Amino acid sequence: MIMKKNLFKSLLTMCALGAMFTACSNEGNEVPDVTKGEKKTVFMKLDLKQQTRATEDELTTGTTAPVTNLHIYFYDDATKNIQKYVKVTNSTAPSISTLATGAQITDVPAVADRVLVRGNVPATISLPTGGLITAVENLDINIKTQNDKDNILLGHLAATINQWDGSGSAPIVGMSAQDKYAEVTLIPSVARIEIEGLQAQGAVSGFDLAGIYLTNFFEKLKMGDGSSINQIQYGTDVLKYEQDAPGTEYATVDAGKLYDKFDPALSAVGLEVTPSPSSKRWAYHAFQNEGTTANAQLQLVFKLSNITTTPGSGVTISGTQFLTVRGFKDSGTGDIVKLEKGKIYTISKANFKFDESNLTPVPNTDAVGVWLKVTVKPWEVVAVKPNL
Repeated sequence: MIMKKNLFKSLLTMCALGAMFTACSNEGNEVPDVTKGEKKTVFMKLDLKQQTRATEDELTTGTTAPVTNLHIYFYDDATKNIQKYVKVTNSTAPSISTLATGAQITDVPAVADRVLVRGNVPATISLPTGGLITAVENLDINIKTQNDKDNILLGHLAATINQWDGSGSAPIVGMSAQDKYAEVTLIPSVARIEIEGLQAQGAVSGFDLAGIYLTNFFEKLKMGDGSSINQIQYGTDVLKYEQDAPGTEYATVDAGKLYDKFDPALSAVGLEVTPSPSSKRWAYHAFQNEGTTANAQLQLVFKLSNITTTPGSGVTISGTQFLTVRGFKDSGTGDIVKLEKGKIYTISKANFKFDESNLTPVPNTDAVGVWLKVTVKPWEVVAVKPNL
């Protein structure tokens, strides 16, 4: 997980924004300036960091996030007025694929001193092309739009437009002293959780996995600062953890986003259940969570049925049982791991072992239990052990 920085850097490098703007006016994707004052040329370069539904291929270090569209806003920080808007896609000239080294964006009103870039904005979002930048910043993105790893929202905090004084190497190739420029690094706006499988131990001799449900997740993200809002917790109500349960985000049409129902249930083989084929992962995306307690962090509820126990163990388990994962712990320090955007949290089946003491007849969403062992690798990938 420590390699996240390298992961994302390769992504962002492919998206050097600068070059994209020289020919945009001929492609119909540029909005006229809102001011008629002095104009300037701004060099831009966009770096893309590593990015990352359910059961899919495991993402590895160095995996980068594809970019399908870029929305660039130049604005005046004092008045918050948008001075220039440009959209770039794979078919514009220049296109996303030509933005690897940076290029000039001409006719930017001199009053513009800040730039905001967003990539892969969902088609359901209507973006302003003029007016106040706050109209863009205040837009909400729903987590259910972020299920496709190849179309993840990319963002950053607004960047300042600087002026190169001519000393040292040019920040962007082709610049001259006193030229204006901005360098933007885009990162995925979600964290990714990948589960290799789980296995029983202790008195548990067999089980079926009926479903996986996310709870205590943030439903929305603010386009401006990327903050997570509207946390949803379904608690201990067992009727909530079912496909199409009223008042939940577990609709049939959303299968694979915030939950998975397995019909028929997946039966353990050799005490373990894994995706099929075993090279796949159950994967889910979530918005950032700064919580540092089990009750504050993202929770994964595993719904189990047909549980059998070892004869002579004295343990009997009947009916549906729940296995609740409440956050992740760092494998080195033992500290609770915050869920961060741009990181992949991987749970290996070797680190996901449970016994009869971890099973409850209702989801254990409001208690402190055993923490997951976490290993963070670059997307950034983090290997974790479920907190039961």
